[in-house]
Amino acid sequence: MPQAHTQHAVDVVVIDDEESIREGCRQALEGEGYHTLVADDGRRGLKLVQESRPKLVLVDLRMPEVGGAEVLERLSEIDPDIVAIVITGFGTVDSAVSSMKLGAFDFIAKPFDTDQLLDAVSRGLERRDEPVLRARPELKLVPPPRPRTEADVLLKGLEVLRESYALGIRDQSLSSKLAALKAEARHHDGRLGEIHQEERAIADLLADLELVDDVISEHEFKKNATIQILLDVQASKHWLPHHILVWISKRMNMSLGRLYSIASFYEAFSLTPQGAHTVQVCTGTACHVRKSAGLLSMVSSVLGIGPGETDRNMNFTLKTVNCLGCCALAPVMRVDEQYYSNPSLKEMRTIFGHHTESEETPWQS
Repeated sequence: MPQAHTQHAVDVVVIDDEESIREGCRQALEGEGYHTLVADDGRRGLKLVQESRPKLVLVDLRMPEVGGAEVLERLSEIDPDIVAIVITGFGTVDSAVSSMKLGAFDFIAKPFDTDQLLDAVSRGLERRDEPVLRARPELKLVPPPRPRTEADVLLKGLEVLRESYALGIRDQSLSSKLAALKAEARHHDGRLGEIHQEERAIADLLADLELVDDVISEHEFKKNATIQILLDVQASKHWLPHHILVWISKRMNMSLGRLYSIASFYEAFSLTPQGAHTVQVCTGTACHVRKSAGLLSMVSSVLGIGPGETDRNMNFTLKTVNCLGCCALAPVMRVDEQYYSNPSLKEMRTIFGHHTESEETPWQS
């Protein structure tokens, strides 16, 4: 039966039909100061969640009547901010993957110890407090513009001069700023190891600055949204180039040094070029014992890069992490949000082939 709730804010609700698991979780969590409620089946658990609105839910997958999968589906309807962690005695790749697709933050296989439980809950509550990436609205389709002519360019130039004079900017100052942006475009190409025509380089730079303007406008130029702005821009660019930070600094009237401090402090940000897809190989204790070193070596060989490196086609960036939250499936790797348990060489080539954006790959030569 679910516990009657109190006036205190609820941190965790445990939903499991095994009394020993429920009580073990409750005692461990309350010992760390978490206000915890328990329920012995999915139906009662959902009712308890609806009434208490906890920050995090621990849910068993296999329960009579209402199972864990249905609980996961309905949690987002009750409160999309609730963090869900699956606890189960049936730890398979399929069940882990399906749980993640239903919104589970983590997947813990029974039997688990207190440290595993507390670590997962701690990380889950940290995730709840992190800024959530918001999807950008789709662009509306508009009729294609008519071809631009030299006269159009001259008119646009006159408009720019008029605006600059209105702002008290003399043409020499404007010219120097444009020259600096032009130089930044060439420098950006160089960092990516690409040599574009000048027109292409400037077009890419302009697209980046317009992207930044769109994101900042969505957040109404609010300085307290700086971290979210950086997250949104990185979600599109996969990293934070210097010219983008300079532009955010100008648009938000913020110190460039402050932006670099934020981007350097949080692990979610990257100041170096990243691939379109992130490959993470777990090297934590459980995975290490099950020979994650061999898995890492095989991934590195297939992609042709080492940990911390990005392939020359900018498709993949390889990283090592201490834990991916799927210890029962060790050794584990993750490509973006997809988990894979100890894939074979053949499976790995298929996995990376599906994610490859360029026809030329190091293993298809």
